[in-house]
Amino acid sequence: MSEQPPLGKVVTFYSFQGGTGQTMALANVAWILASNGKRVLVADWDLESPGLHRFFVPFVRAEAVEAASGVIDMVRAYEWETARRTERENGWPGRLARVGQHAFSLDWDHFAPGGHLDFLSAGRQNPHYAANLTGMNWDDFYERMGGGLFLDALRQDMRANYDYTLIDSRTGLSDVAAICTVQLPDVLVDCFTFSEQGIAGAAQVAAEVARNTLQRDIRVLPVPMRIDPAEKNKADAGRAFAMQRFPGLPAGMSPAERTRYWNSVEVPYRAYYAYEEILATFGDLPAQTTSLLAAYERITAHITDGEVIAMPPVDEALRLRTVNRFVRQVTLAEEEVTLEYAPEDSAWAEWIGGLLAAAGLRVHDTGGRPVGDTGRRLTLISHAIAATPTDVVPRNRAGARPSLAVYIDDISPLPSYPLTSSAFISGKTMEVAMQRVLRLVGRVVDDVDPLAIGARYPGRPPLVFNPLVRNARFTGREADLRELRARLRGGRPVVVSGTAPTLQVALQGMGGVGKTQVALEYAHRFKNSYDVVWWVDAEQTKFLDIALSDLGKALGLAPPQSSILDAARSVITALEQGTPHARWLIIFDNAEAVEEVLPFLPQGPGHVLITSRNSQWGERAQPMTIDVFERHESIAHLRQRVPTIRTEQAERIAIALGDLPIAVAATGAWLAETGEHVGEYLRRVEREGPDRTVDQVWNLSLELLQERSPAAYRLLQLCSVLAPEITLDLITSDELADLLGRYDKEMSVRLYRHALVQHINRLALLKLDRARSQIQVHRLLQHAVRNRMTPQELRQTRHEIHLALAGLRPRNEIDDSRSWPRFRMLWPHLEMSGAAECDDEQVRQLMIDRVRYLWYNGALPEGRRLGEQVDHRWNEMLRYQTDEAGRRSLRRQILNLRFNIANILRESAHFEEARALDEQVLAEQSELLGATHPHTLMTAGGLGGDLRALGRYQEAQERDELTYAAWTDYFGEDSSRTLSALNNLATTQRLAGDFRAARARDEELYERNKMINGEDHPRTLGTGTNLGRDLREAGEYQASVELLEQVARQHEQVFGPTSYRTLSAKANWAVSLGCAGRQKQAATLLEEAYEQLNEAVGPSHPDTLACRLSRAVSLQATGEVGSAISELEEVRLAYGASLGLRHPHTLVCLNNLAAAHRARGDSSTGLTFAHQAARELGKVLGPWHPYTLAAEQNLAVLHAETSEIGTALQIIDATMQRHREVLGPDHPDTLRCAANRALIRRATGVPDSDDAADRLESALGKTHPAVVALEEGRYLHRMLDPHPF
Repeated sequence: MSEQPPLGKVVTFYSFQGGTGQTMALANVAWILASNGKRVLVADWDLESPGLHRFFVPFVRAEAVEAASGVIDMVRAYEWETARRTERENGWPGRLARVGQHAFSLDWDHFAPGGHLDFLSAGRQNPHYAANLTGMNWDDFYERMGGGLFLDALRQDMRANYDYTLIDSRTGLSDVAAICTVQLPDVLVDCFTFSEQGIAGAAQVAAEVARNTLQRDIRVLPVPMRIDPAEKNKADAGRAFAMQRFPGLPAGMSPAERTRYWNSVEVPYRAYYAYEEILATFGDLPAQTTSLLAAYERITAHITDGEVIAMPPVDEALRLRTVNRFVRQVTLAEEEVTLEYAPEDSAWAEWIGGLLAAAGLRVHDTGGRPVGDTGRRLTLISHAIAATPTDVVPRNRAGARPSLAVYIDDISPLPSYPLTSSAFISGKTMEVAMQRVLRLVGRVVDDVDPLAIGARYPGRPPLVFNPLVRNARFTGREADLRELRARLRGGRPVVVSGTAPTLQVALQGMGGVGKTQVALEYAHRFKNSYDVVWWVDAEQTKFLDIALSDLGKALGLAPPQSSILDAARSVITALEQGTPHARWLIIFDNAEAVEEVLPFLPQGPGHVLITSRNSQWGERAQPMTIDVFERHESIAHLRQRVPTIRTEQAERIAIALGDLPIAVAATGAWLAETGEHVGEYLRRVEREGPDRTVDQVWNLSLELLQERSPAAYRLLQLCSVLAPEITLDLITSDELADLLGRYDKEMSVRLYRHALVQHINRLALLKLDRARSQIQVHRLLQHAVRNRMTPQELRQTRHEIHLALAGLRPRNEIDDSRSWPRFRMLWPHLEMSGAAECDDEQVRQLMIDRVRYLWYNGALPEGRRLGEQVDHRWNEMLRYQTDEAGRRSLRRQILNLRFNIANILRESAHFEEARALDEQVLAEQSELLGATHPHTLMTAGGLGGDLRALGRYQEAQERDELTYAAWTDYFGEDSSRTLSALNNLATTQRLAGDFRAARARDEELYERNKMINGEDHPRTLGTGTNLGRDLREAGEYQASVELLEQVARQHEQVFGPTSYRTLSAKANWAVSLGCAGRQKQAATLLEEAYEQLNEAVGPSHPDTLACRLSRAVSLQATGEVGSAISELEEVRLAYGASLGLRHPHTLVCLNNLAAAHRARGDSSTGLTFAHQAARELGKVLGPWHPYTLAAEQNLAVLHAETSEIGTALQIIDATMQRHREVLGPDHPDTLRCAANRALIRRATGVPDSDDAADRLESALGKTHPAVVALEEGRYLHRMLDPHPF
């Protein structure tokens, strides 16, 4: 059985007062012990003011001290463990008391064999340190948590792993000091000066240690400190007084030995050590009996019982070099600095250059290029610097003024750069980084305004970043990247192209030249210069709104139920306003359709980068040409892939390939993968001639792939008819696996499917992006693969992909937003694969889904265009379809497609076109499918909507009643389609003037939707909006205001503040506010809603026009009568052009114009409008419609005001009776009519006993404008806000 090594000692250095030099004594004793081959740990237990590390600065990086966990972290970990209610193993405190998990070793290679010095910090120096310390309750730690067990375990761990543990204690009397002086040590070095307070305090602590109840003796060594040899008499007196106050100490000595101890063990004062933390083990020469080193050696001898008595000799040159490392260097204030850095560190160079310039220095930026001597050099040290040419960042630093160094990566210090001329800022906050860099050049943070730096701090990653995975083999292009950065920082978008610069920047060039790769490298290299970096695949412009809406989700801007187009518009607005972030980069890759991309380009404070082959961008942006590789770049790329290739061989290949990057990359991958001799490869490639060289490169790779894995080759063929970016979910789907099963029997194993991707990837025939979970196949390669197939093979490949896409169609229908993520995976591949030409019914359904999705999300022009294109194609297919079942299926889908096109037409305000199309479709569906088929009933509901839009309310109501009854009979009351039909019927009844029936249905719908779908579901919000209208029509204005305010706020949460649905909900709420007499609040809401609707959906959209009409009514109510009349005329013209002159909405404008002209004092003009409005509304809507009653009331008032009292009385009496019957006797409009009749009768001298005025005040409140006008004896007019259809 082997003998256990002896346990070590724990020694605490303590002083009652600060400033005694106890920490310096501890540091020197520790160094002496380690130099004698001892395992030593020093622990900084001065938690409130840790500073022990300062004596070891040359041997430890400041970052290591700040980042290292320590005492307080160990204590807190124990506390948290005790708070957990769980079973623990025996001796569990020992698991948390392992010092080795927290301490780190000092960097010194000259200790004696076996010797090392470890450092345990007070704790991790981060923003939480002070909070951790302040929150520490030592009484709880001991009494409630059993902290003594932890400290005992900690002491045992120290003794087991170190020969000596030296603890730097807190001064004074405290809980922390008691731990260090009583709980932990074997030896207490009690330091004090010869002041009376110092001696008394130290003696008191020594006495308390002697009285401790622990089961071990603690040896106390009193040590006088800072003894001034020039004051011998005072020193002798102080020593004698101290000996009296420390009776019997040190213990275990004879009186003579104790006297010799007190006369020899003391630390003298030396002024040399008063200015810097320098170890006397290096500062003093050995064998000088009166030096600090000699004093520390004597203390060491007593601690070790004479085992270690002296510091081993140190080589004199080493000692002097080390002393110099301690000496504080005077930092000269620099006036001129030249930055040297690797090109990959350009973002850091911009920030540091901006910081120095803001501090008043002249800064020369090398731009990652060789430069002459201009001022003091400042080098950015990173991992990238090793690969940087020496003419860019020189390695020889000899000279009187060595280069300054700023470490921006976490790497060990380089010998070429003195620590005194270095700053370490990796992982630091901007404030700390600024302080350290400025200190390096003799400046302070107070000299600089952070906003003047002009660059984002690159120590923080972007908050949002989605570009493709970085190309690890990206080669060269440094000049292009510098130019691109310079142009973008100029504040104008960049298009990479080849014409003269104008307003923006775009990357242009032929296919395969590397435009995308340059943009991608820029995005990664400068990502930390931005808060947001977003990559948009702009090849299929129909998906631009989706890409931007995804950015909205990442930024928290797009509520979950907002339409795609609304979300995209919100994002563009936010980017242009710089909220929430002003530093953004949006990259539009492969943007060939200039006019279609332009609406999605944000302006404002960020950067826009475009890649394109289209030279038309030169008219819209700063074009920047990307050419083929420079010859040296081609050679460098080939040698990177094939290290054994000779330069002349690489040059021959580059010449043969015309330096085309995509071909160079494919060749490098081929040679690396196959190991083929370069000469043989060159002979095969050159044999094809210059025109077919690139094709031959790919053919070689494709032939090898087909030979190695037929399944992988077939997968690449399938990918060639898809969009270039393909999700791995699609690649590894069961549907594609079924297609590949005949080539490889292992395709049933899902994990195995990834192996096919790797087969292709190894030959550089695709790019695997695991971060985005997708692959990318270059368009040129797709073209090459398709060219290798026969027309029959290509048709078969397309058809197989079509079937796979149809098989991946989600179970939920397109109206259910839960299906959208899966549909979005499929959308990009429909057009690329030619799905519209497929004769499979399930594939064609995807095209209908796509059109309906566009309608649902507000992309109306695109939806109509796609729908009409597909309609044309399918009709061509129908001409050649001979199978009867096939013809029936195709006809059914054509009709369903047209129904969706009609929805788009109606939403676009093309109401007559929509009606004609719906009538035609309905007739054909009824014949083909029957009257109760779901498609037929859906079209019937659409036709009802068309009739409503055209103002043909009676016809619409008859249609909607039949449709609702059919849905109920055949599909049940709770079907979502049945509920939609019920909603349509309620809408028609409201427009037809039957607000009571509409209200009953809307109340039922609102409650059922809340129960089935939840309070925030779009259907629930829609019925809540309608119910608010019903309440307003019933005259219950306050109830309507309360409900519509709630619904408007819910709209904002669900759809977002800029959605046209939200804006329309706010306008609806505002109308009820106006009816309730709160005109100013209504005016503010309507002004905001109209402005935003005009921008969001355009001036001719039905919701915009309705809001504009309500705004005009509000203008009249707030006294802006002239503006109201102008606006009413504009809206009347717009409605007349789109709906017709006799449409109810157009006629409502006539009624409102009559009231507005009356308010301006032009009763004659008002009377003309009133006559026309009352007459036409009566013809169109009938004499019992509320709109007709309002117009007749206004007509009577205007007759009265033009002295035609008899006519006025005749009209008011007739309309009064109908008001009571239609609206009820207590409706505010009935009370208005009664009050007007009373005024007219009073004008004829006939008294009227009707108490309408009192009842109106009771209904509306004393301050309502109508009540105030009536009290003043003025007639009341009635303006109208029509409902949407």
